[in-house]
Amino acid sequence: MEIGVIIHKNIYVRLGIVLLLHLMKVSGEVVKRQLIPSFIPLTPRDQVVHTGDTVLLRCQIRNLGPKSVSWRKISEDFPLTIGDMMYAPNPEMSVDFVRSGRITNNTLIIKRVKPSHSGTYECQISSANIYTYHVTLEVLNTRRYTEPSITLDGTLYPSPNQKLNLTCNSTGNDRSPDKIDWFHNGNLIAENKPQWRNRAVIVNYVPEVPGVSLISQLTIDKVGASDAGIYVCRSMTPSEGMTVKTTSVMVNVLNAEKDIKKREDGHTQDSSHKLSRQDSSKTVRLSSCFYLILLGLLFHIVK
Repeated sequence: MEIGVIIHKNIYVRLGIVLLLHLMKVSGEVVKRQLIPSFIPLTPRDQVVHTGDTVLLRCQIRNLGPKSVSWRKISEDFPLTIGDMMYAPNPEMSVDFVRSGRITNNTLIIKRVKPSHSGTYECQISSANIYTYHVTLEVLNTRRYTEPSITLDGTLYPSPNQKLNLTCNSTGNDRSPDKIDWFHNGNLIAENKPQWRNRAVIVNYVPEVPGVSLISQLTIDKVGASDAGIYVCRSMTPSEGMTVKTTSVMVNVLNAEKDIKKREDGHTQDSSHKLSRQDSSKTVRLSSCFYLILLGLLFHIVK
């Protein structure tokens, strides 16, 4: 009897081991299938642009994992990028490499493109198997016309001791302006001047796209009454025959005490008007009653 029980137990143990190995094999195959990288189709896949434009060639990957990804031009032997780095320094190109969960975005950025940049580009995943994704770029031998413009916006009604933030965006014809200057009531704003020292900060940058704009941000800390006035943003492009564009805004620094007093005065005046209207209506009602009583007495006497 005991021998039979032992035999049955051994059979169950063996079956359990076989089942466990089978489940491990199946789960391993599932995990393996899940970790196979794949490209997510993006549109537009092929691009036609003008000379001087900034181009973004996008590649989106699911389940990249620890594998390596690179950009290369089909007609060239060496890669342009490997992961988040350029294979070789190139002032015309950069790479934007971002991981978010199981999704990886690998974008090749080409600035001021030329017809020589035309061709087929390949986003390649290197692993036991090679996975590729192709995009085609055609650069026309003409420049895109952009109407030059300049805009200025920001905080127009700051309170005392708050920050004043102004942003100037100047767009050139086929390239970004060379510089932007700021003026306050006709005087050049410089960070090293006593009035602005340790308070004013000017930051200029050129966006990657479209590549023909220059953005300047002016920040003034702890504004006071003397900071109110007219702020002018002036952009200049000497390389295009000294093209100059200006725009301006009026900034008013609020006075909290005066605003409260105005509101209180307005409330007092409204209350006075209400009281006077109420008194007037009472007077009218009393006068009407008096005349009715008088008419009644006269009618009684005549009768």
